[in-house]
Amino acid sequence: MQLPITKRRIRNHLTYAWWQYVVLVAAAIFGWNLIYTTTRYRSPESLKVEWYGEGLATLEAQSLLDGLMDELHETLFPDMEEVGFTSIVYDQTYGSMQIMIWLAAGQGDLYMLEASRFQSVAGDGTMIDLQPYIDDGTLNVDGIDLTNGYVANTETGQTALLGIPTDSLTWLKEYGVAPNGMVLSVLANGGNIDNTLLLLQWILQRQGA
Repeated sequence: MQLPITKRRIRNHLTYAWWQYVVLVAAAIFGWNLIYTTTRYRSPESLKVEWYGEGLATLEAQSLLDGLMDELHETLFPDMEEVGFTSIVYDQTYGSMQIMIWLAAGQGDLYMLEASRFQSVAGDGTMIDLQPYIDDGTLNVDGIDLTNGYVANTETGQTALLGIPTDSLTWLKEYGVAPNGMVLSVLANGGNIDNTLLLLQWILQRQGA
């Protein structure tokens, strides 16, 4: 802009250079968002309990589960910083890739997946063997058919109980979750196995509550 600055020159400048200010504002917003995203506090994995699940039918179901997890945060996990449920929306094109990225990154703790999907991801050491926790009483699976929870390791061929089928957990329907054909499993590198097992046991024992 030429000097001296006059109203006419300001109007003329804005007429032809308005887009520069739009770009400047957009760049400022992007820069602020980038700085916030990279510097904001994130709870360590040891202070988070995250349940990832398929089977939600509506947004109302997500709202009900959010409320349930808030309640558990106060009663079951008062020492945790984050307790939540994340709905897995499975897309035929990118769904498998998204799930594999989450699993590899240790994102989430307790997974509820469709049985065939569970079978495809659990056999390479992704999920922990639950049998020792049943044997020592940490998990009570009385009355649950465990057949679909057994998976053969892709390398050794050995079969282990890597998941708990949810078909009999009909209380999940109260929260908009379709339990039939689903399996619950604990991510091996989730970072908070003890509390994840506590959540799993709560889910299993609520059936009789």
